Amino acid sequence: MKLEDLKLYQECLDFEAKIWNIVTTWEGFNKSTLGEAFVKDSDAISANIAAGYGRYNFKDKKHYCYISRGYLLKTKGWLLKAKERNMIQDPVADELLEFVEKIHRMLNAYIRSIGRSKTEGGTYEKRESSSYSNNDQDDDEVNGNSFTADADEFFSEEELTNA
Repeated sequence: MKLEDLKLYQECLDFEAKIWNIVTTWEGFNKSTLGEAFVKDSDAISANIAAGYGRYNFKDKKHYCYISRGYLLKTKGWLLKAKERNMIQDPVADELLEFVEKIHRMLNAYIRSIGRSKTEGGTYEKRESSSYSNNDQDDDEVNGNSFTADADEFFSEEELTNA
């Protein structure tokens, strides 16, 4: 599976675009203080997912996902500050906070899925971490992507859309 096909990654990009569109309307002090940090930290969510996706073992993949989760929560902090300071209207802020919670659940599910493969019975079993080698294995198998489940395998469509 390509990174661009990962539903979690797509959701992060959509969320980050919403943050960008809001912050670009701010001016002066608001934009140069809270706004810049808000955009940088929100962009780091998907950037760290991508960095982990390209790693060759499960431990590294999870490590970058944990970093991504930290940036997600940091972004939530900026969002709460912007709401409190009336820089974002309450309905918009509340919608973004729901988006944060949805991404948080998806990211946690993705972290749990790393290093596991789906069995015929629909359950997941742990796999040993693979290391990079120069054998004939497919690139996805070498870097562990063949054992990484998509977050939508853990949630129903309703849970994902109503999160």
